[in-house]
Amino acid sequence: MRKLVSLVVVLALAATLGLTACSDSDPEAADTPADAPTAANSAIQTDENGETITTEARPGVSAAEEEAAEEEATGNAAGDAAAGEQVFATNCSGCHLNNGQDAGGVGPQLAGNPNITGEAYVEETVTNGRGAMPAGLVSGEDLTNVAAYVVSLQ
Repeated sequence: MRKLVSLVVVLALAATLGLTACSDSDPEAADTPADAPTAANSAIQTDENGETITTEARPGVSAAEEEAAEEEATGNAAGDAAAGEQVFATNCSGCHLNNGQDAGGVGPQLAGNPNITGEAYVEETVTNGRGAMPAGLVSGEDLTNVAAYVVSLQ
């Protein structure tokens, strides 16, 4: 019992010393600089009932990109979705679970994602990255095929 009481006293002293050391920190050092870049949140947003929240405009996407994506969504896919699925399985499924079909990974669920408006949007995202996603995971014909696959999930 004495050892337990001694242990509690030592832990309490350590915690007190640790908190005291934090009080000397400079609050301005924790401020984010005004010119710091901001990453767009690309995660699918849901309300309190778990329903997907959609918005009219997507931050960071220009009107020209929206228009190109809309035109592309109504036309034929430029890439081969079947070949894209194979590339996706190798390069993307680690973050977009079950080949983009399921939620819960590091990346958002892609199937039925209202933010994906066409191949141009997918290609821009893969080329430049978005949120936690790094840029340039695939390129060339693989990029075109992956974009066709992701659009086919919609």
